[in-house]
Amino acid sequence: MTKENSKHIIGPSGLRSILTALFEDGQEHIGTVCIGGVNPKNVQRVLWQSALPQKRLDGAAIVSAIMAAPDPTAASAQLLDLIKSPPPFRSRNATALEGFQQNPPPVEKLLKSVPQLFADLAEMKPLCHNITNLVVQNIAANIALAVGGSPIMSANGQEAPDLAKLGGSLVLNMGSVTAESLANSLLATAAYNAVGGPVLFDPVGGGATSARRAAVRKMIDNTYFSIIKGNESEIQTVLGEKDVVQHGVDSGAASGLTQDDKARIVKRLAAKGRCVILMTGKVDLLSDGHRTYAISNGHPLLGEITGSGCTLGTTMAAFAAVEHRQNFSSEHYYAGGDMLLAALAGCLVFEIAGERAASRPEVRGPGTFVPAFIDEIYLMRQETVAGNSDWLQAAKVEALDV
Repeated sequence: MTKENSKHIIGPSGLRSILTALFEDGQEHIGTVCIGGVNPKNVQRVLWQSALPQKRLDGAAIVSAIMAAPDPTAASAQLLDLIKSPPPFRSRNATALEGFQQNPPPVEKLLKSVPQLFADLAEMKPLCHNITNLVVQNIAANIALAVGGSPIMSANGQEAPDLAKLGGSLVLNMGSVTAESLANSLLATAAYNAVGGPVLFDPVGGGATSARRAAVRKMIDNTYFSIIKGNESEIQTVLGEKDVVQHGVDSGAASGLTQDDKARIVKRLAAKGRCVILMTGKVDLLSDGHRTYAISNGHPLLGEITGSGCTLGTTMAAFAAVEHRQNFSSEHYYAGGDMLLAALAGCLVFEIAGERAASRPEVRGPGTFVPAFIDEIYLMRQETVAGNSDWLQAAKVEALDV
């Protein structure tokens, strides 16, 4: 018989910690099976996201999904097929990508792929589905249009299954948290996970209140995110290794950590989640758990307007939709599906556009900065489509060995 779960579900992250402990203790030969809360909707994510290169789960114990099914034999066959297959959101070229992760190409080679990705974005105009803070919906839609995407601002989770089939990406911004918005977010992310579409999570103010911290944990336990972006407090909250109290949605933690300390946190969280993490700040830190980079672009005026962080997520998600959908030609270092490249491209376009806008003579402060900023993203897109990517020379990206 089955019983109610008596403790908090540890999720793939907790399973990964157990598998790590077994490996480090030389006990990787011990068979390991997970039980509790596993069902046909999440079994692929649980098995894949918890796996280490050295050890992975040997299976899952699932009772109710079989015993409660009208046809237990068919249900068992379906579960076996799911367990043997990778999840839809796993990169189509994951084996090739893991090779590049172990032997990262130089930064220059990574940057070489950015202009083509931008040009492809302009041509493909992918859907950019935003569940975002009400305060920033207008500017997020305008940024998505300027970068070349096709925005839709729908917080109705019932629409997500249809929207997810259109080949775009989902931005989940936790700026406005209610029980209803959380339920809609879970419906939407499940729809995109089911078809493999990229999902970007922005845990805005994740450490500010107990309700937000609980919402972050709920999303992390139940969803695969391709990219997670946030400031230091928000990323620490997602990591969940210690309690972090955030003093408002725009506040970063005054932790006194060095850049290398923060980079190690970003790398560790990316490895735990098998995803891409961006920690924003004066220097942005980006990692997929193998490759880790510092990005030093941007301008202080970006911090003086509402929604700059939220719209950075929208920009990155637009690039992620394109990177997910296509394969690059052989001249590019990796043939499709590299969410780190998508995140880097979005970050550079957004922050270099901010630098260009701030230098315009008519910009006197935040009020004149916003329209100039949107213009510069649009102009950079036009330049790139015309074959001029000189703007990329302003990129300040450094590979980190942490």
